[in-house]
Amino acid sequence: MMLVFTFAVFAGGDEEKGDSKAAASNIDYDSLSMAELYELAKQESGVIRVYATTTDASSAIRRFKSDYPDLKDKIEYISCDNDTVASKIEMESETGNINADVMQVKDNSGEIYHELVLYDYISIYRPESVTKHISEDLLEFGLPLYSTFNPWYYNTKMYPDGVPLKSWWDIVEGYDTSTGSYYDASGVNHQYWTVYTKDINGPSYASLFCQLIIDADKLEQQYEKQYGKKLEYTYNDKLNNMPGVMEFPKDNAGVELFYRFSQMKMTELNDGDGVVDAVDQSINGPTLGLASASKLDNADMGMNVAWVIGLEPYTAFQSCSYSYLVNGSDNPAGSRLYIMYCMGGDDGQSGCYTAFDKRGSWSIRDDVEYYKNGKTIEEVNLTEPDFDKIYAMYPNVTAYFKYWRSKAK
Repeated sequence: MMLVFTFAVFAGGDEEKGDSKAAASNIDYDSLSMAELYELAKQESGVIRVYATTTDASSAIRRFKSDYPDLKDKIEYISCDNDTVASKIEMESETGNINADVMQVKDNSGEIYHELVLYDYISIYRPESVTKHISEDLLEFGLPLYSTFNPWYYNTKMYPDGVPLKSWWDIVEGYDTSTGSYYDASGVNHQYWTVYTKDINGPSYASLFCQLIIDADKLEQQYEKQYGKKLEYTYNDKLNNMPGVMEFPKDNAGVELFYRFSQMKMTELNDGDGVVDAVDQSINGPTLGLASASKLDNADMGMNVAWVIGLEPYTAFQSCSYSYLVNGSDNPAGSRLYIMYCMGGDDGQSGCYTAFDKRGSWSIRDDVEYYKNGKTIEEVNLTEPDFDKIYAMYPNVTAYFKYWRSKAK
C-alpha cells in the first residue's frame, strides 16, 4: 500500500500541540486515514499504553486487537483513578520515563485541559474526518468520545408519575432562613429530602456546583419566578474568605444554594452503585441520590430508580469523556489509530464507536445516533459547561464545602 502524506508547518495555536515526534517528522497526522495510520503503526516499536479511568477502554482495546492483529501484542490498557491520573502523567514526563501514549478521562473540572494540555504534557488530536462531525463547542477542551451528565436519582416506586421537583431550589426544600439551617427556632428539622451522594468534593460533583455559581443570575431569576419573592441571602455572614485559599462573592444565588445544600444532612458513599441502591431501598420518606448517569443501568436489573430531569435553570451540564495524546509517545501513529478506532473512523462505523451506546451516554457525532438513553439532551435540559470559569471556581467550592460542612448543625 502506498502512503501519501501531507506535510504541514506547525506555526502556532492548537497545531503546535502535536507531540514532539509528530512535529519533528512534519507528518500531518490529522489528515491520515485509519489505513495509513495502521501502516505507520506497524513500523513503530513501542507498546501503545492507554491510561484510562473507565473500563470502556478495556472493551475498546479487545476489539482493536481483533481488527488490527499486527498490533495485538502492542497495546495495553492501564486502569487509572480520576484523582491520580493527571499527577501520574506529569511525573512520567518530568522524570523522562513516559509510559503512556493515550489518556482517556472525563474532565469535569477543567483540570486536565488547564494543567496538562496547556503545559504540553498532553495534546488534543483533531482528525479532520471525525471533527467535521462534532460541534466546535465540544472540541474546545479536547477530543470528546461521548457526552454524559451527573444527575439526581429518585425512587420510581415512591413517585410513579415522576418526582415533584421543578428546580434546584426544591432540592434544598425545608431550609429555615431565620436560623440559617434546616432546624427552626424550636429545634425541629424540616429538611424534606433524604440525600445520598458520592464525594461532593470530587470533580464530577463539585464542578456542577461551580457551574451553578457561575450562573447565579439564572438561579436568582428561577427563585423569584418560583416563589414570587426576592431571594434572601443567608450565607454572607458565614463567609471566611482567604485570598488564594477560598473566596466566594456576596449575594450570589449559586453560593446561597450551595450553602443551603452544605447544611443538609446527607450520607456520602464510596460509589455510585451504592447511591442508587440507597435510593432504591429508601423507606424513610422522599429520597434523592447524586451519581453518574450511567448508573441508570441498575434500573434494567430491577431497581426502582430514574433520573431527575427537566430541572430549572438546567438539570446539569453536558460533560464529556475525552481522548488525549501523551506528548513524547514513541507510538504517534498507533496512539492516533486507537483514538480514531474509538471514534468510529471516517464514517462512524469503522471502529467501535457504537459500542459506547449505553445508558447515560449520547453520541457527539452528528452522523451517528445512540439509542439506549431513551432521553434527548433537550429533554434532560443540560447546559454547556464553562471550563475556564469552573477551573477557577473549583478550589473555592471544595474548600468551602469542607468548611461549611464542619459548621453544619
